[in-house]
Amino acid sequence: MFRGVIPPIITPFNSEGGLDEAFLRSHVNYLIKCGVHGVFCLSSVGEFAYLSDEEKLRVMEVVVEEVAGRVPVLVGVGHFSCRVSVNYAKIAERLGADGLVAIILSYFPVTDDMAYEYYVSLAGSTSLPVLIYNFPAVTGFDIKPETVARLAEIENIVGIKDTVVDARHTLKILELAPSGFSVFPGSEITLQAAMEAGAKGMILGTSNITPTPSVEFYEAYRSGDIARARSLLPKVVNLLQIVSIAPVQYLPSIIKNAINLIGRPINTFVRKPLPSLSKEQLEKLKEKMVEIGLLEAPVNGS
Repeated sequence: MFRGVIPPIITPFNSEGGLDEAFLRSHVNYLIKCGVHGVFCLSSVGEFAYLSDEEKLRVMEVVVEEVAGRVPVLVGVGHFSCRVSVNYAKIAERLGADGLVAIILSYFPVTDDMAYEYYVSLAGSTSLPVLIYNFPAVTGFDIKPETVARLAEIENIVGIKDTVVDARHTLKILELAPSGFSVFPGSEITLQAAMEAGAKGMILGTSNITPTPSVEFYEAYRSGDIARARSLLPKVVNLLQIVSIAPVQYLPSIIKNAINLIGRPINTFVRKPLPSLSKEQLEKLKEKMVEIGLLEAPVNGS
């Protein structure tokens, strides 16, 4: 089914705060040129929770159109309401998406039984393959591996993006789920353990900045060259230093500023109430990017 490096792409905005379709198209082509194996729009780093329905529809249209079948397109359909997620899924299917990624958001606390019913209902509403999306740092809910294994029995629930910091959670899913179930770590922290245990690829926000390290790392694993893959791992994990300069709510701003700093001009605007980096945080970002080789050190203190 799905495999490899699948960046959860940013949603760029113009100076008026609306969708920057030109940069979105350019970004999609940049990622594909770098060798990614799919793209995932309307993700967390893509600020999906802060977009209107009209904007979500347009993002789907632009990405599917620009990709033009070159790689699979996954569309985020997460919402508080299963009914709304089902509606997004129908739109994505009509527009030609290849798969869905769904995170269950919480107002009232979510239980595993609630999550199970949500994903069963969503999967039953579409013929598209569905990936579960687990990101407890933002939702406050961490789906149990046992619940994931139950959901994996449903024909078109084909995988999970597991964005956790404890590799044991991802490894337990890999242990319990059938071999054809695609597990994607969503954090550099769990990447090595997950890949060596049988993960099918990775869905990392830092791939927006430069997907090349992740692509090279994945291709080495896929070819069976574990020694080379391990030697390439630091280049991927080093990107974690960038996103670690500030709390998780700064993630979209960090990614957009990093893209801008490497010479791909982008409006770094993020949707309120998401915070933008302060001047001090921006300087810290520059320092980290110099440290890991993404930027050249300033000359003569300039």
